[in-house]
Amino acid sequence: MQTFTQHEKDFVVEFLADTLHGLTINNVLSRQEGNGFIRMADAQEVLGNLEMLYNKHDDEEDFVLNETNATWTFTLDDAQTALRSYDTEYRDCIVEQFEDACTDALADAEKKLLDADYATLADRINNY
Repeated sequence: MQTFTQHEKDFVVEFLADTLHGLTINNVLSRQEGNGFIRMADAQEVLGNLEMLYNKHDDEEDFVLNETNATWTFTLDDAQTALRSYDTEYRDCIVEQFEDACTDALADAEKKLLDADYATLADRINNY
């Protein structure tokens, strides 16, 4: 079984949230310019996949010890669904954007300190 660390799961969730933000901005601006919602279907699909991942977590609090243990419980298969389940040509676009985000993370000094292998993450998710 392949590993999938909590930091890597954080990265996937953050990527989808950032993607949704960008699509939302595109929709708002296109509507304001009179062009309708040009990326609404894509945004709704990303939102649904982000919600699917959000629903897979554990959050245990011990009020006596004042500790919280929060973990993502989604799998590589779930991450693959979240990145590859799109109906349109958008699937290729979001997969490429995720691969680019992983490449950028390799150069980020702060991300190097995390328990995450960005060099193989896109491959592990896309080829699961």
